[in-house]
Amino acid sequence: MMAWSQPAGAQDTTSTGAITGVVVEEGQGEPLPGANVRIKGTSEGTSTDLNGRYRLDGLAPGAYDLVFSFVGFQRKTVTGVEVTAGGTAELEVALAEETAELQEVVVSAQAARDTEAGLLKERAAASAVSNAVSAETIGRAGAGTAAGAMSLVTGASLVEGKYVNVRGLQGRYVDTQLNGSDLPSTDPDGNSVALDVFPSSLIDNVVTTKTFTPERPGNFTGGSIDITTKSFPDERFATLSVSTSFNSEVGIGGSMLRPVGGLRSLPSAADDADLPESEPPYFAGDVDRKMQALTAVTEAFRTPVSPRQDEIIGNRSVEASFGDQFTVFGDQPLGVIASGSYEKSFSGYTDGTTARFNQAGLESETLNPDAEYTTQRGVEETLASGLLGLSLQPNPQHELGLRLLYTRDREAEARIERGSLPRDLTGGARFQTRVSRTTVRSVASAEVKGTHRFGPGDESIRVEWSASGSEATRDEPDYRFFSNQFETLPNGDTAYAISPSIFPPPERYFRNLTERTWVGDASVEVPLGSATLTTGGRFRTKTREFRERIFRHGATNAAQFNGSPDAYVNEKAGIIGEDEQGTPQFGTYVLDFTEPRNNYDGDQTVGAGFLMAETPLPGLSAVTVTGGVRVEYTDMSIETLGDPPRRGTFSGADLLPSANLRWALRDDMNLRLAYGRTIARPTFREFAPFESFQFVGDYFERGNPDLNRTRVHNFDLRWEWFPRPGELLSASVFYKDFTDPIERTIDPEAAANNEITYVNRSSARVYGVELEARKRLGGLASWLQHVQAGGNLTLTQSQVSRPEDVVEAIRAFDVNADDTRPLQGQSPYILNLNVGYENPDSGTNVNVFYNRFGDRLDTVTRNGADLFEQGRSMIDLNASQRLLRGVRAKVSVKNVLNNEEVVSQSFKGTEYVNDLRPLGRTVSVGVSYSF
Repeated sequence: MMAWSQPAGAQDTTSTGAITGVVVEEGQGEPLPGANVRIKGTSEGTSTDLNGRYRLDGLAPGAYDLVFSFVGFQRKTVTGVEVTAGGTAELEVALAEETAELQEVVVSAQAARDTEAGLLKERAAASAVSNAVSAETIGRAGAGTAAGAMSLVTGASLVEGKYVNVRGLQGRYVDTQLNGSDLPSTDPDGNSVALDVFPSSLIDNVVTTKTFTPERPGNFTGGSIDITTKSFPDERFATLSVSTSFNSEVGIGGSMLRPVGGLRSLPSAADDADLPESEPPYFAGDVDRKMQALTAVTEAFRTPVSPRQDEIIGNRSVEASFGDQFTVFGDQPLGVIASGSYEKSFSGYTDGTTARFNQAGLESETLNPDAEYTTQRGVEETLASGLLGLSLQPNPQHELGLRLLYTRDREAEARIERGSLPRDLTGGARFQTRVSRTTVRSVASAEVKGTHRFGPGDESIRVEWSASGSEATRDEPDYRFFSNQFETLPNGDTAYAISPSIFPPPERYFRNLTERTWVGDASVEVPLGSATLTTGGRFRTKTREFRERIFRHGATNAAQFNGSPDAYVNEKAGIIGEDEQGTPQFGTYVLDFTEPRNNYDGDQTVGAGFLMAETPLPGLSAVTVTGGVRVEYTDMSIETLGDPPRRGTFSGADLLPSANLRWALRDDMNLRLAYGRTIARPTFREFAPFESFQFVGDYFERGNPDLNRTRVHNFDLRWEWFPRPGELLSASVFYKDFTDPIERTIDPEAAANNEITYVNRSSARVYGVELEARKRLGGLASWLQHVQAGGNLTLTQSQVSRPEDVVEAIRAFDVNADDTRPLQGQSPYILNLNVGYENPDSGTNVNVFYNRFGDRLDTVTRNGADLFEQGRSMIDLNASQRLLRGVRAKVSVKNVLNNEEVVSQSFKGTEYVNDLRPLGRTVSVGVSYSF
């Protein structure tokens, strides 16, 4: 296709220019496809495409008068549109419906549209309650990706710097899409999509819809995030940016704990059918073959197992993107966008805290520690991603698109924890564990979609369809644990020991997960006078395969641990001599401890159909109602490979009604009222009944195959005012009623109080208020003309009723304990503030962003001493300066206040810290070039 293509307007683009823009319906902001655009006094012109876009190329420099017309609308002439050599003039035009006089409107050309103002205009006309962030705002925030700007969205907060909570609701309650199609999760343990893989240079906007309409999938409650990329660039663009940064916890050219060695895959010797299942020399069957098999597998696992301090240089990243519009097959426009990025970063800390506590009895005044460690951690992360998009218009009424996405994230983590195991180690004995882990995650996705209009003008029928497939993988090839105890003797020497009766011997985990998703969507929009009827359906199927192998380093009496994990695993491995009878004597050896029940296969199929109508109320044209119903059928199953296998299934249909009312109080002010019923399905990880181990002293995590989906009733009321372009005032209230919400909780039936599982609570409620404001300050004083400020505040209350037996147990030691508690993941408040200075003449941009969230429930315990992630404040500074044409220098400081991530629990007035992770400040400098 590219062989027969040329850049659109390739008629010597250095001496000619272009005019591009969009034609919309006045008052509504809806695009007008098929509108005529003509240069006055000539026959030269074009028509708008499906999205109301148009483009006129090959224009000699000068001033032009353009005539815009559309059946049923007043003709408009825009005079004095300036075209420069090599430049592109942007012009948005709004056409009003015909009146009895059918007069032509003549106006003077205005400046190119403000992207943030344009986005607010779309928001004002949207059917559902929504918030949005434009590419302009993402750039102001100094964010290189979509994740960096999502904290600006009202009611949104980031988790781990890349996953988004909306209205305090996490993972399963948030749906993420790219150009309206489902994105596979880059976190196969959950539903969350990492937004840090989408470069900002390709993004037009990120829209978060907070109320349900029937054409959307019904599995979102907090919000549905849609990342819209550029499809038909107005002109050719290319960008290249490079940057370097460092975290204050690591430093520039500092040292950091890093994993060493490790196997890239499971050695073939580990699959030998003759591997013994018992310790040497107690072999059954052919002793010689068992001995040979054990020797082979033991030697195959000879690799370093202990992390080490290593010198590193600063973080670095590079990103390149390209976009252009070509003509192919004569005069058919082809839009092309492409992006590639690479980033390597280092983070870690040396003075973290890890602890776990339990209540010894009803009379206990304190919580007793099961484990108390000082934690040293280092993480090296390498992220590479690529995105390619093609959009073809066979004619202005039909558009076809192809999108290819690939991302690969490699995370190498090293951790050393030292401290006490009070229940098991007494006196001067101390515990130490070392962890080395490499996790490789990848997502590959492909999508084709089409948009078509049939029929003339505003009576045309619109058809949209898409088909996509994706594969998400997670590979942990050699997850190594090495634990031991040590004690300083009176003579100053140190005694070491490995005690299998207290903690597991050294172990190696090999985990692999593959998840594949196929989705098909179709919809038809039919105009019926002043109303619009839309119907369609969706089919999605998802499969998951999880496999885990576990191998343990055992030892005979001939192998004593002397404090060196590498020597224990390598130098003492295999046959190290003979006993008195001449029998080969093993030192350390490797046995297979795989639990088949920890391996599982999962399937999920969802079929849906919907019917939706949008119409003004008879006799009250200022009020538009959008309503309808969606039916979704879910069939989900999970099966472990144990003997006997354990299965979990659920299936059923959900009727999901929706109604959204928008009352245009005046041209720049709306009142909205919305109701919708949504659902939230459990993830495969929550559903699968296998146990995962993180480190000695931590909780085991086990899924629950008896989980049911969550059903939610959602109510929203919002007032919004758009006083000037780019400005906004809004106030919202919302209420959500949950049936069977899913929560992460400590299993009350686990004897040792050390197992995390997932359960359905009977009900929950979430309600709150959202306030938002954006203001350009030039109207207050002339010296503030380049300053803008904004902020949003979300106040939320949530209630989950505790079961009677839990309330009774808690009140046995706390008579004033409440019979309700917050919903897991909920913050009582989220505050975002920002102020920025942007001078287009000097090319200077300076922006300050402040974010704070309140304490949010992390894990539910059975004694009421729930674990909370403590709220924290974050301040980010970003500045950039234009140096030369197309060249810009940037500097930023993240987490200026140097706050820490803390998870703790309170018991009888005392705070117990479970996890403390220093985050450090990140300082970044970079330069970008674009043309």
